[in-house]
Amino acid sequence: MSFYKTLTPYYDDIFPTNEKTLAFLASHFKEGASVLDVGAGTGNMAISLAQQGFQITSMEPEESMAEQIQMKAQSHQLPIVVTTNTMQQLGTLDETYQGIYCIGNTLAHLHDVEEIRAFFHQTLERLQPEGVFIFQIVNFDKKDFSFPIIEKDDFSFERQYERDGEYMLFTTTLSTKERVQTNTIPLYPTTVMQLRPMLEACGFEAVTAYGNFSFKAYDCNAPALIMVAKKGK
Repeated sequence: MSFYKTLTPYYDDIFPTNEKTLAFLASHFKEGASVLDVGAGTGNMAISLAQQGFQITSMEPEESMAEQIQMKAQSHQLPIVVTTNTMQQLGTLDETYQGIYCIGNTLAHLHDVEEIRAFFHQTLERLQPEGVFIFQIVNFDKKDFSFPIIEKDDFSFERQYERDGEYMLFTTTLSTKERVQTNTIPLYPTTVMQLRPMLEACGFEAVTAYGNFSFKAYDCNAPALIMVAKKGK
């Protein structure tokens, strides 16, 4: 069983919809826009955006999470399209979109600069003219990567980051009454100094960096790196 499948029953409690994130995303997309959610998790953000009238496609490779999105969409009677494509398979989608977003440090799961560059190219191809691309990752310029332990009635969730050469080891510990499960995966840490020229070289325009979803300008001590880029006419 994959770690993300193990995490699925607890995911909504660990990562509930953040209203500031929702407002930030919604403000960048035209009313009723077609929007692709890359790495949608269990679909909380997709559901919230669909409830605001956006036409959402959710891309989530973990099948147990994709099933959660489908069940939530049916429960809320929302016409969300769900696909289990990976980020590397973005270019195989048939549709194009007015907006694409990739939040929750999903981009860091790509293995190297070449995979990120290929993902940016595929994203640009799947965007309609004047479409908007938004992604959010951990601010890897920071020196402190400590996160508070998430404590709930029936479980706790801990995250740790440790540098290992060109990668960042991301270790998560899920503790329940029955057992403790620890998982480590390598993430590829990139910074605004790397990502901005990559986006521009791919053909994106008006690239802007923020440090949080409250529209604060990015700086090296910000908790996150959020980048907004547009496709030309």
